[in-house]
Amino acid sequence: MAIPLALLFALPSSAQVPVLQRGYDPGVTGANLSETVLNAANVNSSNFGMLFKLPVDDVIYAQPLYVPGLTIANQGVHNVLYVATMSDSLYAFDADIAGAPLWTVNLATSVGATPVPIANFTFSGNRNITGNLGILSTPVIDRSTNTMYLIACTLESNTMVYRLHAIDITSGALRPGSGVKIIATYGGSTFDGRYQTQRVSLVLSGNQVVFGFGAVELEYSGGYVGWMMAYDKTTLAQSGVFATVTTGNRGGGVWQSGRPPVVDSAGFVYAFVGNAYGSGYDGVNNFSESVLKLDPSNGLRLVDWFTPGNWSSLDNQDLDLTSSGPLLIPGTGLLAGGGKTGDLYVLDTSNLGKYNATDSQVVQKQNISASEFRGGPVYWQRSAANGGPLLYNWGVNDRLKAYPFNGRTFAANPSAQGSATNQIFPGGLLTLSANGDTPGSGVLWATTAAGGDAENNPPVGGVLHAYDAGNVANELWNTTLNAASDGFGNLAKFVPPLVVNGKVYQASWSSQVAVYGLKSTFPSLKNVAPGTGSAGTTVTLQGGGFAPGASVAFGGVAATNVVFSSSTRLTATVPAHAAGAVDVVVTNADGHSATLQSGFTYKKLH
Repeated sequence: MAIPLALLFALPSSAQVPVLQRGYDPGVTGANLSETVLNAANVNSSNFGMLFKLPVDDVIYAQPLYVPGLTIANQGVHNVLYVATMSDSLYAFDADIAGAPLWTVNLATSVGATPVPIANFTFSGNRNITGNLGILSTPVIDRSTNTMYLIACTLESNTMVYRLHAIDITSGALRPGSGVKIIATYGGSTFDGRYQTQRVSLVLSGNQVVFGFGAVELEYSGGYVGWMMAYDKTTLAQSGVFATVTTGNRGGGVWQSGRPPVVDSAGFVYAFVGNAYGSGYDGVNNFSESVLKLDPSNGLRLVDWFTPGNWSSLDNQDLDLTSSGPLLIPGTGLLAGGGKTGDLYVLDTSNLGKYNATDSQVVQKQNISASEFRGGPVYWQRSAANGGPLLYNWGVNDRLKAYPFNGRTFAANPSAQGSATNQIFPGGLLTLSANGDTPGSGVLWATTAAGGDAENNPPVGGVLHAYDAGNVANELWNTTLNAASDGFGNLAKFVPPLVVNGKVYQASWSSQVAVYGLKSTFPSLKNVAPGTGSAGTTVTLQGGGFAPGASVAFGGVAATNVVFSSSTRLTATVPAHAAGAVDVVVTNADGHSATLQSGFTYKKLH
């Protein structure tokens, strides 16, 4: 019985998990524990490097997302990579090969608007965000309905407007009601998009889409309020709103360097809040420098909170707790995270403890970074037999560090740390990939600035690193080892690499996503052009993962003059064969092969 071509393409992805939100999972562990291709043994300068690039129309602040084995309208089954840009564009690419997008949509055009030129709305010379302000945060995908939710900022009648969009991921079509304008009032505060940025990434909690807002960089006393909002995912009607600081001079932005809120198994949402001005915390109306526990099923009601004993000092020194975001430690009810002070807090989600001047209600508080949390933490859940759990963080002006976890608290000292010191802003933007807790399978990925001032004078170049997650003192690979072929361009501020299905996707401010993988691995075949011909003609094979030395066969007969053009393209001379349709097989020198069933049709008998 013949296997349908669509099924053949889908099979390699059957064991792969989709990446539907930033941080990989609702607990925001930053870990893909279903990575079976890449490991600490094969990620090295001999085997691993850039495969191709995917160009887009602007810089990227949102982490790409990934759905395997998805049927795209009129284009068959693909592993799909979704990329959002600051020109309000959303792209769907085949994740395994270079080429044009499967579809693209512009969310500004969809509402008759343009992206926001951010320099018109900030202090002169401020470069926290440069160019356009479009899709700043990472969207979220509801796989049950194949719907992506995202926030786009658009310029409408010279006014900054935020809209929630719902998009069919199979076609790019807008769902009914997509583009709802975001408005809100709470506790005497009214949402004003002019003074807000939507950097914190989106999450789903039950039937609710949840997201937050911080300050646009025109930041001053009285100029903004921090917000958390929820919208019904079906009707796109607002279902909940919470303003973090509603009296005094206000503030209290929620931004988390782009990390999303955590969602626990009961659907409660946890977010970190930043500094306010003057009377920033009172436990009634004002919750600056706090960890919030909100209930999206009940209008984002505040259920509980934690406020550090030194909140006033944090406010006065602009030491935002929200410079990074929390993660939920798997198998526990514990929340971990930190902010600009470099202190790691471990909190009990069943009793966050509210405010205590001595912080005696926390499970643990210890300083693990010389400076700010930004891209971390991430977490590897391992059994005791395989080394035990580890938490990773690479703070600003610090080293990459790994801390063991005993089930309740983290070790006082790191079990290993990277050799690079004095790493400039923003430190390391981290991702963990592993095959469960299998020894040797873990790779800790980090994106850093290559130099310069990535905070105040971007753009600057970026570097992608890979470390042995079992011992981060061992760096396996980085893009400077072969910069001419592996460099991805300018650092995408706060955007960690995405690792899935044997590939690493690195967003950039060079208007492209760089795709890395094993240089000789499982190839994939997309098509043969032309698909009909005769013996002696030269054809081009398109796909991904092709390697020098690959062989090609038509209906079991070896082709001649096979020429490796790139990891996505081969040419070959067609061998003699009987008329009719035959399978085409590409086999790399390491024995990995791909088949395109009935992929070539001979015109006549030979």
